[in-house]
Formats: sequence, structure tokens, C-alpha cells
Amino acid sequence: MCTAITFLTEDNLHFSARTMDFSFELDARPIYVPRNHKFESLIPGTEFTNKYGFIGAGKDINGFIFADGFNEHGFSISSLYFEKNAKYSSEAKKDALNISSTDMVSWALGNISSVAEFEQRCQKINVVDVINPLLQVNVPLHWIVADKTGNTGVLEITKTGSNFYHNQVGVMTNSPEFSWHLDNLNHYTNLQPTEFAAKQYGDYTTVPDGPGSGALGLPGDYTSASRFVRAAFLRQYSAATKGIKNGVNAVLHILNAVDIPKGVKITAKNVSDYTQYKAVMDLDSLSYYFMAYDDTMLTRADITEELLQSSDVKIF
Repeated sequence: MCTAITFLTEDNLHFSARTMDFSFELDARPIYVPRNHKFESLIPGTEFTNKYGFIGAGKDINGFIFADGFNEHGFSISSLYFEKNAKYSSEAKKDALNISSTDMVSWALGNISSVAEFEQRCQKINVVDVINPLLQVNVPLHWIVADKTGNTGVLEITKTGSNFYHNQVGVMTNSPEFSWHLDNLNHYTNLQPTEFAAKQYGDYTTVPDGPGSGALGLPGDYTSASRFVRAAFLRQYSAATKGIKNGVNAVLHILNAVDIPKGVKITAKNVSDYTQYKAVMDLDSLSYYFMAYDDTMLTRADITEELLQSSDVKIF
């Protein structure tokens, strides 16, 4: 389970960010992948090469697998769990690029320069059911994409087919479908950052509880539906800010509100589902900020011109 947001500062700096919430220990690290790196898909006989250099959080499992990242063009993508709703193809197709769900981030970061391009090309991708060797399941995912123009979208592949949504709220969590979360948000139009005014009931005048009363009813649990509403409210009303440092700080404060500590969310298998890391991606300056659960210090990795000229994978 995860939460993802986009964020825009007053001076037009674009950020994409996420929490990685999972019960399986991923041990992900920021990794730079150079141009012309070849990936072998989990689908037999399929491989692809990236045109663009990118940084993302990943792991080397007989080949790199990534959960999120951004590339040299300021295009970003994050994968989030989509249990019970993802429905992929049962077989490969001759007229399509056949990949697994866990290949999507690597392919997109290496070959897509904008959300508009992703929207067009993702329809020609055939995501195939295949067992991931690390998780030992067919990993059910959906994806949020963003770029430095501010364009944001969501890709979900369900029993109805491949569905691309323009994400107007800049938030994504997990199941149900993205369209359901938007409908659910309509039930929280009462939320506001200011306190409620006094109201009259007969001859009795109510006394507001004071600052913060406008957020009465804001859900505080860790379900996907509640995290979506909470993140949307905080993203909408967080104070406007300027500059990279203040932008990163604002994003982290929003993510802190959906951060899941170890032990408070236990799965049916009696293991803790918690926030293993937070990632903040600066799509203009091409900086990746990584915060692991056990360390409140930020690790920063930049796509520089020197790095782009390198042909080596770099693990930060």
C-alpha cells in the first residue's frame, strides 16, 4: 500500500512524491541507470533498451526492478499496489511490447519524455500475467505519471481494459479504481482549513471547537480510501511556498500525514505493512530525495550532465 502526490510551488517548481508502504522488505535504494542500458523483461523473449538516463528506487534481482523514478526529461512514474483490481493479459501478443507489471517503470523512464507521450504509447503495451521471482506472485500494480509541465495521469489495467485518467487532484493511493476515489472525494466537501462559524439551533447558539474544526470528519485511518482523502485535503490547503528546499519540506510534511509506522497496520499474514521509504522527486532540477524508515536524513541523488555521459549504473 502506498500514497503518491504531486506538488507545485508558487515559483512553478514541480514535485512528484510517494510513500512506499509494503509488508515485504524491499530494501530499495536510489539507483542511476545510464542511457542505452538493456533490460530483460520477465516475459520470455522480451527485452528493451532505454534511450534516457534515469534515477529511481530499485533493487538488483538478477536485473534491476524499479518502483518509481524520474528521467532526464523530468518525466516521473511511480507504481502502487492495485490488489483485486489489476487484470493483465493471459498471453503475449505479436503486435505489442510484452512486459510484466514490474517492468513498466523501467520501460517508461527509459523511453518516455512526457505524460502526453505516455498516454499515447501505453495503449500499445501488453502487460502479461507472470510470477515475480522476488514476491512469488503476479504483482498487481497501477501507475501515476507526472512531468515538469504539471501534467499528471493514472494508468490502470483492469477487466475493462487499459484505462488512462487525467489526474486533476494530484493524488493516488491503492484499490479501488481511481475513478472510485474521485467519486468518494465528493462525500468530503465539508472539509475546510478554517473553523466553522457558530450555528443556531432553536434558541441555542453553538460554540465552534476552534481552529481545526473545519477538518472534523477528515479520515485518519490507513485504508486506501482514507489516505486518498487525507492527502488530497492536505495537498490542497498546505501553505504556498517558494524554492526547492521549502518545496521538499512541504511535500514531506504532507507525506508524514500518511506515513505508516511499524506495528500499527498488520496484514492477514501477521506481518507489518509500513512505510519503508519516502521519495520526493524534483522534476525541474532533476533531484531525487530518499528517506528510509530507519533514517530521517535525506539522501539526495542528482541527474547531472556528468552522470548522463557515464555508461555505468550507479547505486547511491
